[in-house]
Amino acid sequence: MDFNASSKKEQRGILAGMLLGWGRKNGDNFFIQHSLPQEEYLLFKKSLLEGITRKPVSCDRKSLKTGKIALRIEPKLIPLTRILIKRLYREENQSQKISRKFLDFLTPQGIAIWFMDKGSKSFKRRGDRICALEIFLNTRTSQIESEIITAYFAEVWDIHWGLSKTRNFYRLRLGTKAGKQFCTFLRPYIHPSMLYKIETSYNTTATI
Repeated sequence: MDFNASSKKEQRGILAGMLLGWGRKNGDNFFIQHSLPQEEYLLFKKSLLEGITRKPVSCDRKSLKTGKIALRIEPKLIPLTRILIKRLYREENQSQKISRKFLDFLTPQGIAIWFMDKGSKSFKRRGDRICALEIFLNTRTSQIESEIITAYFAEVWDIHWGLSKTRNFYRLRLGTKAGKQFCTFLRPYIHPSMLYKIETSYNTTATI
C-alpha cells in the first residue's frame, strides 16, 4: 500500500480526502467516526494523522443510541487543517461547498480515502447472470457540485464519471470498463480491510 505523507502536497491530499469522506467539522478542526467493524481502517487513519501532525491521536469509544459502539479520532489542530476546513465549509451554515480549488488539493491517496469512505459497487443481473459492474462515489452533492467533481476527474485523471440522481442529491457512477480502470488506479492505495470495495469479480457488494 503506497501511502507516503512526507511532503506538504501529500499531506494536503490525504487531509482533503479525509474531509470529503467521513471527516466532520468540529470548530477549526475535524473528527472521524467509524463503526467498530471498521476499527482496523480507523487505526490506519489514526497513524496517518499522527504522521502528518507529529502528535499522538487518541481513539475513543462511544456508545450509540442503537446500542452499537462507534470509534472516534480527532487529530491535533495544525495550520494546514485550519486552511482546508476554511476552504471547504461555508461560513453561513457550516455545510460543505466543494470547489475545483479544493479538489485540486487531492492526490491519489486522498482520492482513495474518499472512495474507501464513500465508495460502493454493485453488480447488475440479467436473470441469474451477472451482466455489468457499477462503481459509485456516494457524494450526495447538488447537481452543480457533482458536475464540478466530474469535470475535475475528467480533466486531471481522465476518469469520466456519470451522474446518478437519488432523491434530491446526486452521486457519481462508472460502468463496467471505466469502473475496472478506476479500481486498478486506486488499488495501490487501498487499505487491506477495504479491498472488497474494489474487487471487480462477483463477491460481496459494498454499501454505504
